[in-house]
Amino acid sequence: MVHRRPEVMFHWLKMMENALCWTCLAPLVRARRTRSMHAFAAEYHDRQRIDRLLNELMARHSDLLS
Repeated sequence: MVHRRPEVMFHWLKMMENALCWTCLAPLVRARRTRSMHAFAAEYHDRQRIDRLLNELMARHSDLLS
């Protein structure tokens, strides 16, 4: 039995997606990529806001944490 690592499957999926960009399915691939980029950006910005909030809380209330 062959166990495939996730990064190998991810690489294969990206290669297939790139190949589909040259077919009539290109608008679908483009829409999928746009959705994933927006989801990644939203998650990144949420993490940034949470980090900023936690740092502010630590600075203001560090005396309560010890």
